[in-house]
Amino acid sequence: MGMTKSSKNNKKKTRKIYRLFIPLAAVIAVCLGVGAYFYYDYSSRVYSSCVVELGGEVSAADFLKNPDQTAEFTSDTVITTDFPGTYDVGIVSGKYTYQCTLEVQDTVAPELTVKQLTRTKEEIPAAQDFVESVSDLSGDVSVYFGEAISFDNYGQIPITIVAEDGSGNKTEADTVLNLVQEYDIEPPVIEGQLDKIVYAGTSVSFKTDVVVTDNVDTDIEVQVDSSKVDLDTPGEYTVVYTATDSMGNMDLKEGTITVIQQEYTEEEVFALADEVLAEIITDDMSAYDKAHAIYVWVQGNIGYSESEDSGDWLKGAYDGLKNRHGDCYNYFAVSKALLTRAGIPNEDIEIIPTATRHHYWNVIDCGEGWRHFDTTPRLDKSFKGFYLTDEELMTYSDAHYHSHNYDREIYTYFNDNQEQ
Repeated sequence: MGMTKSSKNNKKKTRKIYRLFIPLAAVIAVCLGVGAYFYYDYSSRVYSSCVVELGGEVSAADFLKNPDQTAEFTSDTVITTDFPGTYDVGIVSGKYTYQCTLEVQDTVAPELTVKQLTRTKEEIPAAQDFVESVSDLSGDVSVYFGEAISFDNYGQIPITIVAEDGSGNKTEADTVLNLVQEYDIEPPVIEGQLDKIVYAGTSVSFKTDVVVTDNVDTDIEVQVDSSKVDLDTPGEYTVVYTATDSMGNMDLKEGTITVIQQEYTEEEVFALADEVLAEIITDDMSAYDKAHAIYVWVQGNIGYSESEDSGDWLKGAYDGLKNRHGDCYNYFAVSKALLTRAGIPNEDIEIIPTATRHHYWNVIDCGEGWRHFDTTPRLDKSFKGFYLTDEELMTYSDAHYHSHNYDREIYTYFNDNQEQ
């Protein structure tokens, strides 16, 4: 059976549509591929959105995923982080332009400080009256009471003040309302030992024996301005005491701090030395054993620290025995006091001083002639400064940068070969 004319025409149309569909499908596939490429390229290069805190700094480079590349905002992009919100931004990096968003968030609560108030029932304060200071980057802060308050009873009423910014961040602070029937106009009274005497170089408690009384308040703390007092320099100095009650009534008193130079006596120093000796020596011990006990005690109970006591051995001994620390002069002076009270003959000796080196120690005689007695600890832990002959100490000194190089014309203890 032959084909009809209509069938032939339909077949031709089908072939024609097929020939048109193939190129169209190819174009669509290419477009989809290019679109997918550029989408992948876009997402791999930039972040679609960046978040910054209110008032913070942001740059176009913050949107780039590759920190080694550079970027800038498009000319029509206006950047501000002064207000919370979401903003459209254009980013130019290389030959590409990207459309992104910048989200400015406010997550920081306001800073709030409050104060106590005293009021009568005729002038109940608002929440803002309790605020001493409040600040927030947004500049938009509401202040209100944290909870309902009853003003029915007199006395101290706990108050909670809340500061909230436009983003809902809140800060709470507690304070007190002192509700009174009538205002107190009588100031507190400062009494006690306002004038004090103190030794130079020591400390003083200015508030000791100073009291404050008030007709209403019971917990007023005295404030002290001692900025003009120099405790290291003898003289008379003015100190100012102030006390303020809850109504703001204030009392002000002045006191005189007299700083004097302490004078150290043998009686004071020897009394401290005797307390130590009573614990470490006995009458039946030999002079050598007593000296050794003193050496061990000084090394074990005096800590090394910088001092300015050189020149007054009584002060050096007093500070060393009282404070249990000091430098080589304190070690020497403490040893001198203990040796003297133990009845062991002893003398002073000093290194030939230089611009950077000073050193002091003792020499003792336990019945066998003079021996060196150096209780100051050294970095060289092997050094034992007890009962050394002059030859032994000089051998050590020569090997350690002349650590004990003394002037034999001044210190002549060993010049007559008294060593045994």
